[in-house]
Amino acid sequence: MKLNKALAIAVMTLVVSACSSSEPAATKTQAQIEKEFLKIAEDSCARAQKDDVLERMTNNVPERIIVLSKDRAYRDYSAVYVNNRDEAEVIYELELTVCGPSYHLSMRDEYGGADAEGFAYKIQLNEDGTYSWSQQVPGEAEGVLYTNVFTVEDGYIVESTTDDPAYDRTIEYGPITGEDLEVLKKAVDEELAYLEE
Repeated sequence: MKLNKALAIAVMTLVVSACSSSEPAATKTQAQIEKEFLKIAEDSCARAQKDDVLERMTNNVPERIIVLSKDRAYRDYSAVYVNNRDEAEVIYELELTVCGPSYHLSMRDEYGGADAEGFAYKIQLNEDGTYSWSQQVPGEAEGVLYTNVFTVEDGYIVESTTDDPAYDRTIEYGPITGEDLEVLKKAVDEELAYLEE
């Protein structure tokens, strides 16, 4: 199913990095590190939802995810996944890599907060200033965490890397224009024409 493919890609890419702050990592408490990262993650997701976003796979152009903000949705659709053959398909629900940590925590709260099963996570500030976000995928074995490392510039996540380069991507904040906007519109038009048959 299209949604499952997109969500699997998004889940596997959940990791966040941030640029160095003026305070060395060694002097920060774990609580400070977590608060700092979660603010970065929340701000990045909010920006993506407000300004549009393009998540481009770094090793496999033209593969990418194009997302319009909800107020710019085209015919009530706002997201498409473009595969490595440059074929676009509509995605009905999409949790962006940049929104992964915020989404994970909101789902955790919905299912019982800190005691919720299947929503474990860990945050680490690395020596190079990046943040590692490790999370359990709901339904996966307990204790198995998937890690993403996000690079941050000016307080926003701009890149995500994992142990598998196939899931590495850059995050470009909108607005989506030009060719990418036309790709999204064409995919939506084709999807709606198919549904109307």
